[in-house]
Amino acid sequence: MPYRTLGIDLGTTNSVTVWMDGGVPVVLPNRHGEQATVSAVGTGADGSLLVGSEALGVRDRLPGSVITEVKRLIGRRHVDADVQRLLDERPADAPPVRESADGGVEIRLGAHWLTPVQISAILLRRLRTDAENTAGEPFPRAVITVPAYFTEPQYAAVREAGELAGFTVVRILPEPTAAAHAFGVERLVEDDDDMCSVLVYDLGGGTFDVSLLIIGSGYFQVYKLGGDKSLGGADFDSALCRMLTEKRLGDRDRSGTGDAARIRAAAERTKIELSDVTAAEIILAPLGKNGGSWTGQVTRDDFEELIGAEIDRTLELTHGVLRGASRKTEDIDKVLLIGGSTRIPMVRRRLAEMFGEEKVHSGIDPMSAVALGAGIEAGLASTLACPSEPCLTTGIPFTESACPDCGTSLLGMATVDCPGCHVPAAEGTTSCPVCAVSLSGLRATAPVASRAACPHCGCPENSTSATLCQDCDQPLDAGGLKCPRCQMVNATGLTACSACDALFQTDQPEQVTAQNLGLALDDGTVAVLFTAGTPYPTDWQNIENLQIRPAGTSALTFRIVEGPHEKSHARNEFCGEHTHVFDRSTGSVERLTLRVQLDENRTVNLAYRIGDGEELGARLRRSAVADGIGRAASRLLDEIRTHSAHFGGELTEAEHGRFAELTEQLTAIVRGEPFGQSLDGLLDEARDTVETCRDARGWTANASVAARRGRELGLAAPAEELADARRALDAARERLDLPAMRAATEHARSLWRQLDTTTWRSMLAAHDAELGRFPESVRRPILTAWDDLRAAASRGDYVAQDALHMKLNELAGHSQAPVPAARKRRDSAQVFPERR
Repeated sequence: MPYRTLGIDLGTTNSVTVWMDGGVPVVLPNRHGEQATVSAVGTGADGSLLVGSEALGVRDRLPGSVITEVKRLIGRRHVDADVQRLLDERPADAPPVRESADGGVEIRLGAHWLTPVQISAILLRRLRTDAENTAGEPFPRAVITVPAYFTEPQYAAVREAGELAGFTVVRILPEPTAAAHAFGVERLVEDDDDMCSVLVYDLGGGTFDVSLLIIGSGYFQVYKLGGDKSLGGADFDSALCRMLTEKRLGDRDRSGTGDAARIRAAAERTKIELSDVTAAEIILAPLGKNGGSWTGQVTRDDFEELIGAEIDRTLELTHGVLRGASRKTEDIDKVLLIGGSTRIPMVRRRLAEMFGEEKVHSGIDPMSAVALGAGIEAGLASTLACPSEPCLTTGIPFTESACPDCGTSLLGMATVDCPGCHVPAAEGTTSCPVCAVSLSGLRATAPVASRAACPHCGCPENSTSATLCQDCDQPLDAGGLKCPRCQMVNATGLTACSACDALFQTDQPEQVTAQNLGLALDDGTVAVLFTAGTPYPTDWQNIENLQIRPAGTSALTFRIVEGPHEKSHARNEFCGEHTHVFDRSTGSVERLTLRVQLDENRTVNLAYRIGDGEELGARLRRSAVADGIGRAASRLLDEIRTHSAHFGGELTEAEHGRFAELTEQLTAIVRGEPFGQSLDGLLDEARDTVETCRDARGWTANASVAARRGRELGLAAPAEELADARRALDAARERLDLPAMRAATEHARSLWRQLDTTTWRSMLAAHDAELGRFPESVRRPILTAWDDLRAAASRGDYVAQDALHMKLNELAGHSQAPVPAARKRRDSAQVFPERR
């Protein structure tokens, strides 16, 4: 059967879904009959889920209950300066935001704190449900669009959100590429032999992209990219809001419930109206706690003055792309406008001045162009990659339902909505992994089935999932493109007509990287893996002349960065990382064999071998734990391994078990894996456990030595007290009673301190000599002196005892090897260039 793929424009402000129906892309209206779903997620007063316009409808009554513009935060770190700026500019009635345990962002939805990935998954789940009910058939796969200038962590976060919503994500497609698909199908290239240089100017709600494309019949290349992932129509709304509150409203009371939402909504409406009129009237009522009102006017000139600097910024970025491609404005054949903010007259006017009015092209609605292109990409795609993280299999035919190598389903998963936090979960999940609410008994709802008419015989009773007509056995629509010449509806994956060989006016694009992708090295530089403008997907390529210094560490971290700064990896943006945790002691320097590849979704895949070990495959984790937490976890992991290696035979069964649990948890943190509890709390608990167990074992040994040696010196009373302390320590350690272990340790320590310093030093010297911890030239004199000390104690010769204690202390002290100068400890192995 055909596995249909949904095209999704996941927008900052609005989202649109499209499928290929009869060989052409068709927008699927949502449950309210709207062509676009507002990208808003909220909760009602009763905690019920609200999505789209229904969420915006309660924003003024329930401040802090509606999340908008979450796309601007997805895949980003809370500490980033740009993220902090975006948070500072959020509306006053926006929900609270905090830093998550892994260094990302969390937003409160109702009673729960959710990540941008989880919130986006809620939105995608609603888009999927509405699309399936409108089309009457399931969509197990999706093509989801993102801004071309999104970073690698943002690409990965959108993919994660799609998978959480139940899709197998076929492609993460750059928005300008999607729009060019849509324009291409509209016969953008008039002559089959012509190549067209197309500049796509994409100014959306939250981001700006500019892309230079080369398009022809059967040819599609993305040549150069530029943009700003934090510049868009939302910034224009914020500017209008600030003008209204700071300059127009002045000292008027605006502290009433819902005032912030009403002012923001008025700014959004005014921005839209000023695209058609030169002046817009604004009425704000009620306003303030006493229910007053305010009326005013904003002109188009006022608005253009507010946004002039931002529009100039987009034009600077456009010039930068042209310079990077060695092109002039006259070399561009067409300028395509997409994104709702390109409807602003100032944008079109400035671009017409730059390129010529005849080149500025807007034949397709800029609000739907990206979604239409996503649907076309769904019809062109013929292969997909395995979604399983450990599996690196790519190029799997669309007809397959599971990965041929690892068996992972290629049809997504049936999902249910958690009634507590609303985050989707796989059908059959016992309890929600986010909020722990029971999901037992919940079942996924099948789409309302519809019937498709056969284009050959007209039979109206075919299921939309059927491949052949039940009457004439002719092939039915499976989601491919319609031939512009003979009108044949083709199978998915074809870029030329199977009936007449005509080339479609768009093709599978040859994408390129926006910026350098490189490996951070120990010396602070970057080993560039893929230069800006590298076409992808790529073949596997070897990275030569790398070594690692793993000595004294628990892990090796491959940190990938994105940006132009080759001399300082810290100046680039964190892209992702993979951490290899060592399970054995390693030498001081080992050779690192590394291979890298970019797949069709711009995902960096790694294959590496340390020394003569086996080759391991890895995909990057973009949501790494905060650096400080990762370092702390690595140090604790080293301490546990060192302690277990030195004293494993002395540990209790309970201590071995707890150390095994902590090793598993700390290894997961070091690797950057998601964790379901506070990382700070876990590290505090682990640190307390390690220190308590380490102290308890040490004082168990000290008490045992002192009890035995004390009896040999005739110190019966303190020896018996120390023996009792040792027994108390043993009992507490057997049951891993940490408070009891700490109390027993402190008691043993206090008894030890009651001994004379020279006495306990003599005891330890004799103990270490018996265990062979001294050179033979010292060991024998120490044992002889100890025997003499025992004899002196038995006859009560205190003068001889004092002399022998001094002799033992001196022998032990002189025999100790000098302590080397401390070296700076590394928390993970370092990758560095091989020296030649």
